[in-house]
Formats: sequence, C-alpha cells, structure tokens
Amino acid sequence: MAKDGEPVTVCLVFTTLEHKPLNKNYFNYLWKGGLEAIGAIKALNDKPVGKGRKWGECRDKMMHYALRHLFASEAINEGVDVYTLADLLGHEDPAFTLRRYVHRVTGAVEKARKAIGRRYRAAA
Repeated sequence: MAKDGEPVTVCLVFTTLEHKPLNKNYFNYLWKGGLEAIGAIKALNDKPVGKGRKWGECRDKMMHYALRHLFASEAINEGVDVYTLADLLGHEDPAFTLRRYVHRVTGAVEKARKAIGRRYRAAA
C-alpha cells in the first residue's frame, strides 16, 4: 500500500524474528517479565523468563484483560448500552458489567444532565 493510498483493514498478528505467529504463552512470559521489571508483579522462583519462571496471580494485569477493559470503557463512554456491552463481553448478568466498568465513564454526570435537559426542551 502506498503512503497516500486507500486505508485497508488487516488482521494484526505479532510475529517472531522468523515471521511466525507469536505463541500466546511465549507472549505472556515476555509480558510477565516486563511487569516484574517495573515492580507490578513478583516472581515465585528464580528460573529465567521462558524457562520455567513462575509468577504470582496476575490475571488482572495481562494484555487480554487490559484490552477487554479498554474496549468496555470506550464502549460505555461512547454510549453503548450495558445490555449490548454485557452480551459482547459474554457476561450473563448486565449488573456484573455495570459493577466492573461503569465507574470508568468519563463525564457521566454532565452527560446525564445534558441528556435530561434535551428531553425536557423537546417536550416543551
């Protein structure tokens, strides 16, 4: 594609130096090693990364979890209703989705005030 060409949508695949798809387990070892390096998690043993190193529970710090939170937060901020979002995330209970993500709504009070104001003005 040329620099000024039409945009295209592609599947993003992380690859190794050999241009093979990056194994998710290897990615997780690298990710956890980075988290350990910045002090976000602690190792449970002294083995090297990728060679049996183990870390404490850190699911809430993994890339998949972070991307789900980003998606949900942006969806809520853009007005996606909680029932649709719960369905997209695979949550059976929309209340779970609310407990997990609604605190991330940027400017929620101002959005609510404006929405109610528009309703009242339209009814007048």
